[in-house]
Amino acid sequence: MKKTILLAIGTTLMFGCSTLSTDIISQPDTTEPKPILSAEVNEITVPVWVSTGSGVFQPDNQGNSEAFFGVGKAKPIEPAKQIQFVADDDARNNLAQVLGDFNEGLIKYHQSAKSSSEPGWISEEKLQMVINDTAVTLLLQTEVTDSWDHPTTGEVFSLARLDFKGVQEALTTSNDLSQDEQESVRFISKWVFEDMKLLKERKLLFNKMSRAMVTE
Repeated sequence: MKKTILLAIGTTLMFGCSTLSTDIISQPDTTEPKPILSAEVNEITVPVWVSTGSGVFQPDNQGNSEAFFGVGKAKPIEPAKQIQFVADDDARNNLAQVLGDFNEGLIKYHQSAKSSSEPGWISEEKLQMVINDTAVTLLLQTEVTDSWDHPTTGEVFSLARLDFKGVQEALTTSNDLSQDEQESVRFISKWVFEDMKLLKERKLLFNKMSRAMVTE
């Protein structure tokens, strides 16, 4: 009887061990795949000019000249055939606003930096006339140089630009200005442009710091 019980126990242990070993060997040695975050899949590369917006600056170090930029946007609710035209018009309008700020700066700075007794001084009325004449011509020459479609929102962005050198040349070659006055405008225009560029850079830096503080 004892032999029968021992034999039964031994048979059970052998069967159990054999079954356990088979399960271990047959189980595939796999690791669970690391989930991919949706942010990694849907990462969008936004052009620098889109994130920077309208203003005055030198966009990169690839030889692009200093320029006035107007960035326009159209939402997908616009008619599909017109959405690009809406974005282009918005870019031109924003560029006109930037150029208007520049022209306003010319008059303010010239009046504060020069006195009527100095060579090259220009009356406000005369300078305004030169600005008005050149602004119309410059804006008519404005071209939309780039566009970008947002892949998820459907928004369309357009970029219109005017080179600073072209604007400066148009102002300083006016037949209504003497040589001294032309030199005055050349100096003042560069100063105003640099001041606007500095303000733009400060604004971009402030926005960047604000975003960094929010994410912390």
